Amino acid sequence: MVLWVVLGVVLFAAVLLVLVALPVLSGLGRLGRAAARTQAQLGQAQTLQMSVAHLQERLAARAAQAAAAKAGK
Repeated sequence: MVLWVVLGVVLFAAVLLVLVALPVLSGLGRLGRAAARTQAQLGQAQTLQMSVAHLQERLAARAAQAAAAKAGK
């Protein structure tokens, strides 16, 4: 009799654990997709950051050329 009660409690606990774990496991797929989107956005941001740095360098060079041309007049 005690064995049946113990088995019932263990079985109930196992079913409860599965029922609680299912929503968590289904959320992992969404989390993976969100992580992939974040990685893609990070790559785009890094590319944009490099472009901005390049433009800043070009702007500084043009400013130096303009200052040299103005000083040469």
